[in-house]
Amino acid sequence: MKLGRWTTSAIALAFVACASASLSAVRTPLGAVLGPGARTGATVPLHADPTARVILSDAAGLPAASFLPSQAARGADLYKMRCTSCHAPGELIGQRFVDEWNNRRVYDLYALVRSTMPLSNPGSMKDPEYLDLTAYLLQANHHLAPGTDSLVADTLSMRKTRIAVSAP
Repeated sequence: MKLGRWTTSAIALAFVACASASLSAVRTPLGAVLGPGARTGATVPLHADPTARVILSDAAGLPAASFLPSQAARGADLYKMRCTSCHAPGELIGQRFVDEWNNRRVYDLYALVRSTMPLSNPGSMKDPEYLDLTAYLLQANHHLAPGTDSLVADTLSMRKTRIAVSAP
């Protein structure tokens, strides 16, 4: 397929614009730290790029996400049962979480948890369970008032709401 001159120019302009974007919104990628009791599989050599950066979305202008207290309660049970064996205390609840996640889209957190957890079998839980865990993490980190609507697995609505947490 042959691209026209204007299409090629538009692609080149978009590439230059992205490459010259301000680095103020660039931080090192988020990482997970496993606790000593974590159950893991065989050691796999990883190839890391120390210069890799993640561009964080600033969703400060979006409304705070809404979740039901019943979702957060179910999420608390799941968190105790499935997460505490690998995640150290304070890793997902407290100032570290607030620093990493405040004013980011709810979808960013949900997508990360859904695609990477549990470590032994990522994506193996059901969508409602991932939503409950997300609601619990919001509640445990003092999210603004929970609201009257539940979190739903609708990526469009999750992209339109933000995480609004503060340190406990």
